[in-house]
Amino acid sequence: MNIRHILTAGGLAVLTLGSSAGAQVIGGDLNINGSSDDVHFFGGQMRINGEIDGDIFAISGDGEIDATVNGNLEVFGGDLELHGLVMGDVDLAGGDIEVTAEIRETINVGGGSLQISGPVHGELNAAGGSVEIGSTVGDDAHIAGGYIRLTDASSIAGKAEIIGAEVHMDGRFEGRISIEAEEVVLSGRFLDEVEILAEDVRVAAGAEFSAPLRVRGPSEPVIEAGAVVPDYSYEEEGFNFGARHWNKVDFQIDGPVRLMGSPEKFFGATFYGLSFLLGVFAVLLTPRGVGKIARTFRSRPIASMVLGFVAIPMSIVAMVMLTVLLAITIIGIPLILLVWPLYPWVMLLGFAFGGIVIGDLIFNRSHAERGLGLAMRSLSLLLVLVALFALSQVGAIGIPVAFLTWAAGLGAWMLSFGNNNQDETSQRSEPPRRDPEPEIEAEPDPA
Repeated sequence: MNIRHILTAGGLAVLTLGSSAGAQVIGGDLNINGSSDDVHFFGGQMRINGEIDGDIFAISGDGEIDATVNGNLEVFGGDLELHGLVMGDVDLAGGDIEVTAEIRETINVGGGSLQISGPVHGELNAAGGSVEIGSTVGDDAHIAGGYIRLTDASSIAGKAEIIGAEVHMDGRFEGRISIEAEEVVLSGRFLDEVEILAEDVRVAAGAEFSAPLRVRGPSEPVIEAGAVVPDYSYEEEGFNFGARHWNKVDFQIDGPVRLMGSPEKFFGATFYGLSFLLGVFAVLLTPRGVGKIARTFRSRPIASMVLGFVAIPMSIVAMVMLTVLLAITIIGIPLILLVWPLYPWVMLLGFAFGGIVIGDLIFNRSHAERGLGLAMRSLSLLLVLVALFALSQVGAIGIPVAFLTWAAGLGAWMLSFGNNNQDETSQRSEPPRRDPEPEIEAEPDPA
């Protein structure tokens, strides 16, 4: 069992043991036909039918869900099938994934082969080796993959951002389209501007554009007869997504510095990579604690950043004082050897919490009281850290932004320790109600 499996199992165990009443199963196969509460599962094969009056969280082998889910759904497993209706958000990660269910909110899917054909009322985010979309999407779509196809049954009401090796667009697209790929084939109907950066672009017969088509790449696109393209422009650019145009590729390796990048870039990438791993570790093991830190920063952002700003330099002073106190006693000397190696990891975890709280603030604007799911919280952390790493290449901007993120995470972490009693007090603020005592009527004395 590798470390990823250990972390995943540990995170689910903490979540399951700390949850309230619901269907909680660890080990074996799962077969549920309806539930009046949440479903938490960690085990082998999974099959869920009927109506689930709550959320579903599962880490399983292959799974099939054909149910009406009145809450959110998060499943990590092998091959997955989702049918029926989901009233909340959907997070899926696995091998081959098929989704025909109606999704009332946002869906996030990652896997080897994806087939999504059910209607999505919210936003669609999908990434995989092969991605086929036949859904009507009521909001924006973000798609990444090796082979991407949006069938003629697909429809996207919002904007779409697509990155892939081979992209086929056959549906109806009402918003602005941005595509970056090796090969692009357009045969659908496009009502807003389409911008493409690709090596090869082909506009098939039957394609219809009601807005400008902008193409950039090393070769001019092929527009077949029968395509309706009233406004079209092309700009030559040395783009090598699949490295087909070798004559325009500058491919040289001059020693380890050219291979790994400059030392500051290499160690910077290591710093952000370790921060991401620590953040995911914390999200999996203590999802409630991480959620409390995110809520603390959301409710007290200024106090969190001020406290973190003070705590970062003062932590060194505190460590020196602690070392002196421990050195006075014989038993404290071994503790010094334990405390100092832990110090940089604690500070690094504070930076990871900064990425988590910033990601929660950006990506959780509509359901702040519920918090993000495990998958979405990890994804938001990754996106924030990638953005911070990109900004770190610009010293005048990146360093202050990274320091503020660090201060926000460390300060919110420290303030969250003081919210334990407050949460419990708020739950007990209303005095307990007692049932009225029954009135006993006295019987009249006999005459």
